Amino acid sequence: MIMPSIESKIVDVARNATFSHPLTRRSFFAAMGAAGIALGAVACGAGGSSTSTAAGGGAGAGKVQEKTLCQVTTLSNDYFVAFSDGGKQAMDALGVSMSSVEDQGNVNTALGQVGNVRASGGKSIFGTPATEAQAAAVTKACQAAGILYASSYTAPAWYTPADADKWVRFITPPSTKIAVATAKALFDKVGGSGTIIHVPGQKGSSSDDQRTAGLNAAAKDYPGIKIVTASPGNWTSEDARKAFTNILPSVPDFVGVFAQNDSQAAGVIAALDAAKITGKIVVGFDGNKQNVEYIAQGKQYLTSATVGGLTAGILGVTIFDQLNGVDLSLPERFLSQGALLVTPEIADDVLKTVYAPTLPFDWAKMSKALHPDDWDPQTVLNPIDPREYYAGVSQDQYTLNSAWNSADITGVRTEYASAFRSGPLLQYKDQLVA
Repeated sequence: MIMPSIESKIVDVARNATFSHPLTRRSFFAAMGAAGIALGAVACGAGGSSTSTAAGGGAGAGKVQEKTLCQVTTLSNDYFVAFSDGGKQAMDALGVSMSSVEDQGNVNTALGQVGNVRASGGKSIFGTPATEAQAAAVTKACQAAGILYASSYTAPAWYTPADADKWVRFITPPSTKIAVATAKALFDKVGGSGTIIHVPGQKGSSSDDQRTAGLNAAAKDYPGIKIVTASPGNWTSEDARKAFTNILPSVPDFVGVFAQNDSQAAGVIAALDAAKITGKIVVGFDGNKQNVEYIAQGKQYLTSATVGGLTAGILGVTIFDQLNGVDLSLPERFLSQGALLVTPEIADDVLKTVYAPTLPFDWAKMSKALHPDDWDPQTVLNPIDPREYYAGVSQDQYTLNSAWNSADITGVRTEYASAFRSGPLLQYKDQLVA
């Protein structure tokens, strides 16, 4: 019998063990990285990257199966870990080799990674840029290099895939709309009055700006709510823990916390535990599995789950389809992804039906190349009308491309709504915010 190596046992622990605290998980990953042990898509190995082992075969056998790159900010953030892992699962299912890299939100690092793809003959990248500046820079670099690019969450206002034909898809949850709903749920839970500590995300990020806008819009209807803002949490548990801990002495009396994502909410919960503070209502965004577990345990009240691995999988499948001759119309390339507001009432069920170790989505069926007549996105994907989405935002740096004047947004909305017929999110179809 072949005995498993120490490294393989450690990888198994990283993938499957239950960590009592997000910082414990992060410390574990950091120690393993320092030891030079690669943890696949769970954490980064040497050089800040991890690699899928898929190479041919799978549901994509007989089709073009070009390797691809998944670009994330940091694998110290559970959302990005889930994003990378979901992308890997989708690409494995299609028989496509995928590597993941961290860019640390640094534009030059991200551009260097685009250059590496070009130098190696690669044809595609998908990912989730940290800032609008990075999103624009990577999109333009991919356009110049002839590399297909699919991205999520962040892009400059009025800059759309109509401006770059190699930018094949952009997906984002409707962050402002979700933030309004999340903030109102928080305000109602605390009785409509009291101080809320707001822990923002990363400056320069579209989703950060939109979540803050949603919070402030909701607060207009709650005159008894006071909002005090901490330093940015930069999307990570540790930075959020520090920001929240630092503001506590100046806010001795508060009723809840509006954390700009779930990793930050985890950092806030860690700080509350350390200070032995109880009874505070914490909300977050993104639907990290650990935070859904917190909701089931009563440590967190609400999150909006888009399922980061699903987002990545959709982007990866988009790249696969493009390389196999699928042409998407403009409205299909600029999409809002449905988000499920997870409350204590449904948290256990969501954990059972959506957050299995292997994501319960049929990746091949998402592909128009593999299922031209019965493809199914398995979530709500709602084409965005940029004139509505960016209403009130000045067209200073970018102006709306005239191609949108003839785009059939309504027709694509109808097509995509009817295409969603299966998957674990179908039971929540009417509850998804998009």
